[in-house]
Amino acid sequence: MALRVYRIGEAAKILNVKTSVLRFWETEFPQIRPKRTETGQRYYSEKDMHILKKIHTLLYQEGMTIIGAKKVLKGSTDPLVDDVTLPLEQNTLISEDEYPLEKNTFHYKETLHEVFCELKQLHSLL
Repeated sequence: MALRVYRIGEAAKILNVKTSVLRFWETEFPQIRPKRTETGQRYYSEKDMHILKKIHTLLYQEGMTIIGAKKVLKGSTDPLVDDVTLPLEQNTLISEDEYPLEKNTFHYKETLHEVFCELKQLHSLL
């Protein structure tokens, strides 16, 4: 049984977005993992397409930000959306329980960490 795969142009057409938007989403959402050929051509699986459609709905129909959509996907109970996080986030995020005296500053640290991750991704693009 052959599984259906979609090239980036096909996926973009289905979602009614530009291919550059899909490439950007790949950098922002680690759940999207298209396979690549030797020439670098992306092939999106049905699972990738399901996640892309969910992201499209969150951003374009529900008006969420990228950060908001990331949080929704991270807390998703959808079996097709893995709870994937970047390795940096797994190692550096702390819970409020670990530092009970610093509860007031915990949310600032979390926000700063998110900004740091975004800056690191931007730096890698440059």
